[in-house]
Amino acid sequence: MPSTSLPLRTLTLAAMAAALLAPGAARAAERAQAPAVLAVPASFGGAVEAIEKATGVKGDKLPFGAVPLADGRSFAVEPRLASQLLASHAAFRKAGLFLFRYERSFGMAGDKDRIGLLRTADHRAVIRKVGTGGHGVVSDQVVAWLDALAKDEPFELSEIGVDYVAGQFTRAPKDPRALAKRCAEFAPDLVAGRATSLDLLAEEIRVNRTLYLIW
Repeated sequence: MPSTSLPLRTLTLAAMAAALLAPGAARAAERAQAPAVLAVPASFGGAVEAIEKATGVKGDKLPFGAVPLADGRSFAVEPRLASQLLASHAAFRKAGLFLFRYERSFGMAGDKDRIGLLRTADHRAVIRKVGTGGHGVVSDQVVAWLDALAKDEPFELSEIGVDYVAGQFTRAPKDPRALAKRCAEFAPDLVAGRATSLDLLAEEIRVNRTLYLIW
């Protein structure tokens, strides 16, 4: 997300937390959407072509990291379609490409989600390319914290933005409550403002194996 004034940024963080801690029925409905499963690409160019065909959107330059078109593309798509496309994240990663969402519209009228494609399979490289926008944490801190987390609770990231990352733990976490506290200690904005937020986060981790950090 682009740099914002404090009031708008506060609202954005609140929207991100609300999306994570939404009622179970709403999140279940989102997960139930039929995925837009793409064929495993044989090349970066093939991946770009497949996404453009599935979305009807021409890939554009990524707005971060001075990434050339030969190594990265951005696609502005409707939120529902963005969620569907991410079903192909794992297959693309096996092909050496990282398909990810880097910006959410959060229901703002006329706005769209942003999907990125990078010629790498390493989420660390993506985090460093995207950057953290000067929001109180730097990319290397995020990478180091996630590396330590992965030793205890492996995960897969499918969303990497300048002020958030999101994904899913690859197995049921051993202690969701302790894991929620660990995430909140690194990313306190995630649970700020609501007395029940930590409980909701722990339940989200337990039920859906969700990994979500904002800063």
